[in-house]
Parts: sequence; structure tokens; C-alpha cells
Amino acid sequence: MQSIISHPAPCIPATVGAIYGGNMKKLAFLLALLMVITPMLAACGKDPNEESSAESSNDSSSEEFLYNLDSLPELDYGKKSFGIFIDKDGADYLIAEEENGDLVNDAVFQRNLAIEERYNLKFNMVEAEVNQPCEEIKNFIMSGDTTYHMFINVQHNAMPEMILNGYFVDWNEMEYLDYTKPYWNSRIAKDINFGGKVYTMAGDLNLTTYNSTNCILFNKNLFDDLGIDYPYQDVYDLTWTAEKFDAIVKQGYKDLNGNQLWDPAEDRCGFSGWSPEMSTAMYIGFGGKPVINDENNMPTLNINSEHTEKIFSAIANIFDRRNAFVNTSEFDLDKKMVREGRILMDDTFITGLSNNRDSEFEFGLVPYPMLDEDQGEYYSRAANIAHLCYIPTTNTELHDTGIILEAMSIESYNSIRPTYYDVTLSLKEAKDEETLDMVNIILDSSSYIVEGFVSSGTITPIMQSGQYHFASWYASNEGMFKSQVKKMVAFYSGETQS
Repeated sequence: MQSIISHPAPCIPATVGAIYGGNMKKLAFLLALLMVITPMLAACGKDPNEESSAESSNDSSSEEFLYNLDSLPELDYGKKSFGIFIDKDGADYLIAEEENGDLVNDAVFQRNLAIEERYNLKFNMVEAEVNQPCEEIKNFIMSGDTTYHMFINVQHNAMPEMILNGYFVDWNEMEYLDYTKPYWNSRIAKDINFGGKVYTMAGDLNLTTYNSTNCILFNKNLFDDLGIDYPYQDVYDLTWTAEKFDAIVKQGYKDLNGNQLWDPAEDRCGFSGWSPEMSTAMYIGFGGKPVINDENNMPTLNINSEHTEKIFSAIANIFDRRNAFVNTSEFDLDKKMVREGRILMDDTFITGLSNNRDSEFEFGLVPYPMLDEDQGEYYSRAANIAHLCYIPTTNTELHDTGIILEAMSIESYNSIRPTYYDVTLSLKEAKDEETLDMVNIILDSSSYIVEGFVSSGTITPIMQSGQYHFASWYASNEGMFKSQVKKMVAFYSGETQS
């Protein structure tokens, strides 16, 4: 198996945008042109009577796509069932019983059919009846039930705990998986996996993970009215920082009802969002990583640091007045403000642009800013509701599983992701060329943190008060933090039986 590296997975990296001064469209055009010209050049030396490749082969996938199934070994699964158990509401890009004219559904159906026919298998994909069916997953594994080769569930505290209790298999045991390819999110390997072991993964085989990536929606009409430049060029140039973000936020407040008080039901502000999502998204965007790999590739605490203090200070500064509003009371309040044109910028998921496509306002997307330019790259929070993949210890067919999952991911990359961009994200309807670039950068920077350390419960009080008390907060939690990391080290080092 190829080594796991921290190579950004999907689409065009942010650094490419910086190199090309933001003109990614030209780069995409050149790549597309190269794909057209290469077959023509290859054909120049051929005998004119030689049969064309299109006529001599019924399978043109190797010519049409950068990645294809021919790179994988042959496999006859003997008409057996390949089982996948999926968290409720996490199966939109996995289960399709038949074609029904819906472009996404039909792409999923065709993907599944292609894999079934190629490997002589039958998918048994079952959607759980409840959200976060952790106990059900645990019972399947403890009882030795071999029905399911993979479980898909949201990443939250129960699943990391199940990893440490030895319920899942290291993905390195599946020979043909290659996490360096763009159809896998290889950041997961370093963000929430340790010791060179990978117990959870995500990628194009289930694009609901992308849906749960945080970013910032901005109102172009308000930016135009206030004479503020769209931050696209700063994003391209890797100069989109907390300082520049804060400068825009502080131009957003306006006392629309004239009562000289901050009233989120009627006034305008520069930035807002739903507390459980926005708070952690900002922490991650500013480079917050509570647990990282040390020099021995073991988990180590990364909280008690000058960098964390800078993050907390930057957040407090942004929320020090009424310019920014943290929504803790009514789930849809900030979204209502967006629809009424009373927010300059709003925390959203990647689907926020398409959710507002019928609005009377025009919107753009950008990633969360960096803390400062020294950070050098963007980090876009993949929410803990993102659906990740876990291989149970009851799976005795790891060789075949690796081939099938790699094939699913390749097929998804070739057919479902383009449909996802056009339909789910409505990028076909995008009115500026920067929108696709921003989506690529946001998804490319999709990042995870180990849950249970720094959370919205820590960040939200800072946003509400515009103040932070780092030393006292850390002192009160240090014992718990160290106990959690000690358990992680014991597991990943093999000191505890997995």
C-alpha cells in the first residue's frame, strides 16, 4: 500500500490559486486543452489504416478519466452481498434503488450498478432508522455479525471512543486503498488518526461529508453598497486573514430600527452564525488543533500554547462589540437575517450557496480566514456531523473490501462528484468564475479535529462576552485533557489490546 501523506484531497489546492494570481479558470482551460491535444499528438504517428482505439475497445474509461478501474486487480465476488450500514440521513450518495430522473440519484444508481457488474456482487446498503446508531453498530460487532463490511456514521464522541475500544480495523490492512488520490480526503489521516494507523476515512464514495464543510457566505449586494471589495483575491493570494476579516465585520453594523440598541431581530451586523457550528469552525479556521501527532507519530496535546491564546484573542476581538452576533437562541435566526439582507457574512455549510439561490440577493462563498499569513493554508471545518467510514473487526474480507471501496471512490469521482457540483451545489448556475474556485479551495481545505477537547462550549462564551480567560480555563480542564490523551497514546502505541 502506498504511504499515507497529508496531501489535500479534492480539487485545486489553494496554493495553486495563489501561484496563478486567482486565474484558476486559465489553468483549468490549459489542463482541458492538454487532454484534448494529447490523443491527437499520439495519433500523429499511427498508420491511417490502423483501427482506432474507439473502434477497437468497448471500454473508453481509460481515455475519458484520469482514474479508472483498470488500475485495480480483477475480482469475482461470487455474487455475494457486500454490506454497508449507514447512519440515518447519510445515504443520499450511497443508496439508489432505481433510476427516477433525478440526476444525483441516477448517478448513484449507475455507480452502484457498475461496481456490482464488474465485481459480480450485490450491494446490501441499509440506512439506520435513527441518527447516530452507535449502540446498534457496537452490538453488530460484539455479536460477531458479519453482515456489514463497513459502517458509516457521524464523527462524534462515541465513534472515537469505539476506535479506542478496538471495534474497528486499521485501513492500512486493505492493500489497494490509495489515500493520496483526490477521491479520498487524506487530511483525515493526519487530523484524527495517529501512530500511522487509520481507523476512519472519508471520500467521494459518500459526498454527504462535503455537505458538512463550514465556510462563509457573504452578501454581494451589501458589499457593493458599502464599497467593500469581495475577498476573492485575498483568498487566492493567501492573505485572507483574521485581521482582514475583522475589518470587514466591523463595517457591517447598522441600527436599522433607530433605537440605539443592538437588536438581532431588526438590525444589521457584519457576521453571524449558529453557535455550535460557527464557534468550532472559527477555531479550526485559525489553525486550532487540540491534539496532533508528535515526533513519534503519537497523539500529544496541542492546547496550552501561545498559538491557542492568539486564536482565543482573535475571536474575542471579532466579537467585542455588536458588529458580530453569535446565535445561541434560535436555530434559524441568523439564516432569517441572511434572507432579509441584514448580515454581511454568515457561517454556513458548503451547501449554503445553493440554499439561497432563490434569494433576491446575490451571494458568494469564501473559506474561513487564516489566523495570519504565517499559517500559510486554509482549514475548513468538516463538522462532527460529517459521515465517516469505519471497517469493523468482524470484516474477514479486507483484501476484497479494499478493492471494492477504491473502485467505488474512483467511480464516484468520475461521475457523482461532477453531478454533485452541478446539481447539489448549483455551480452550473454560478454567476462568477470565482465561485467554483472557492468551492474547490473550501473542500480542498476540509479539516477535522479530535472531538472532546476544544468545543463550542469553550468558544461560545468568548464570542458572547468578547473576552477570554485562557489560563483559568486550561487549568480547570488540564487533568481531563491529559487523561484522554494518555488513553489515546496507549491504544495507538499498542499498549492496550485493540
